[in-house]
Amino acid sequence: MNIKRHLLSLYFKIVKAEGSPESIAKGVAIGLVCGLIIPIGLQTLPALFLAFLFKANKILSWTFTCVTNPASVFFIYPVQCWLGSYLILRPLSFEKLNNELSGFSSVDTVEQAFEVFGTMSTSIVIPFFAGGFLFAIVAAIPGYWISLRLAQRYQTRKLRKKQINLQHNKI
Repeated sequence: MNIKRHLLSLYFKIVKAEGSPESIAKGVAIGLVCGLIIPIGLQTLPALFLAFLFKANKILSWTFTCVTNPASVFFIYPVQCWLGSYLILRPLSFEKLNNELSGFSSVDTVEQAFEVFGTMSTSIVIPFFAGGFLFAIVAAIPGYWISLRLAQRYQTRKLRKKQINLQHNKI
């Protein structure tokens, strides 16, 4: 799937989602936060719990956890850990990161994710979470505001169209 089609698909998931624009935006932000902070395979339950807690769109909160998926973790996790290591003032080499993160390439179940994460050393785990928090802030804040605006605009246009149609039917 090319990037333009993928972005268009995400746009339609956002604007056609059930709920208020605020609920939609919270769902997107929660999904991005959980997808970037929590290791792959362990994200769904926290995302759904937070969506329920904050009255956010649950489908979007799950959908946006997929920002980290088996195809993207090979890029995201090493960069996330590398940046996180600089945030905590303990720089890591890409070689060490590659060795530590190679186990995620075969994760298919939650149990496997726990297993892989459990074998990682604290020299990787702490930078992982530090980088994850950085990525989550950088993604979730604009994700919230962009999805809020998209949902507001779409719902406003939809309401206007409905009003115009009602006026034309009265004539």
